[in-house]
Amino acid sequence: MGNSKFSMNEDYFNPSLICKQFRLGRFHNVGGSLGGSFNTNVKIETSEGAFVVRILNENNTMKHLRYVRKVLSMLRKQGLPVLEPILAMDGDPFISCKGKLLQVSSFVTIEPFQCRESQVYNSAQSLRAYHQALEHMHPGPKPSWSFYRSSFYYAEAIDRLRSLDVVPQAELSYIEIIYENLSNKWERVEASLPEAILHGDWHFWNLGYTKDEVSCVMDFDFMQQGKRIHDIAYALWVIYVLLPEYASTFDRAFIEGYGQLTDEEKGILPVAVARIALFFLCQSAYASNPSVKWDKHFPRQKPLIQWLASEGAIRLEEITRTAAYQTSPCLIEEPPPAEADQP
Repeated sequence: MGNSKFSMNEDYFNPSLICKQFRLGRFHNVGGSLGGSFNTNVKIETSEGAFVVRILNENNTMKHLRYVRKVLSMLRKQGLPVLEPILAMDGDPFISCKGKLLQVSSFVTIEPFQCRESQVYNSAQSLRAYHQALEHMHPGPKPSWSFYRSSFYYAEAIDRLRSLDVVPQAELSYIEIIYENLSNKWERVEASLPEAILHGDWHFWNLGYTKDEVSCVMDFDFMQQGKRIHDIAYALWVIYVLLPEYASTFDRAFIEGYGQLTDEEKGILPVAVARIALFFLCQSAYASNPSVKWDKHFPRQKPLIQWLASEGAIRLEEITRTAAYQTSPCLIEEPPPAEADQP
């Protein structure tokens, strides 16, 4: 999915050209690669300061990048600390060089995620503020890649895995039953779920912190219109799969930080998280080595899906019920949803 390799000698990485196109002053030196799982990020230093050059994944499109720039401008006006790209001389938030799209942003010094509960709570508050700030924003072009897929995607991926005959039959049959169960539950309520402009990849490492407050929101490659429960469910999936030792407190902190959900969102939340887990399993169908990817994810995703169908569903029901009474002055004020639980 990402640009896993990068050489400073790549012919599309021309620091002098980049400095000229983005008006960054005189080029001094390359500070080194900052990595990245989707895009490649390189720090450069110029007479005007330090900057990050983003060598964009081929799945990025010009239309989507222009839309994201408009959304980020709106968020800035609303006071949200989003990291905006610097505009090039032609007014676009990118340049094209030797078949690659490049973006530049200022290099910001921030505290990374330190696995503190207060950071998780504040992350959720920021997500709520993000969703609310864009309530009246028009939907734009969808990204070419997304974590959030239709039921058709899951069915197609499972069929592909079956035709490849590279995963154990019993495991695949079990996942097919899970898919049908989740799809039936999701499709019954999908139309009634609130819409939002989604960040699309909201997790704790895409945020910067200052004294545990969110001071920078980054990486908007997967921004799209969709059901807002997706952003919430994805953050919970990150907690359960990547931070299991903290899950017993972080899931509650995140849900309470986000605040009140509609009745439909409360009921479907375990299913929404399970669909994220199922997505990572289904991605095996399109991997270069499907059996290796399946063997990596099946032992991680299956227990989570099972838990979400039993004890996890009970836990999330209890947390979302009590979170309905959480309020915060940091949130943009709005009237409570008419369908929300009332005491």
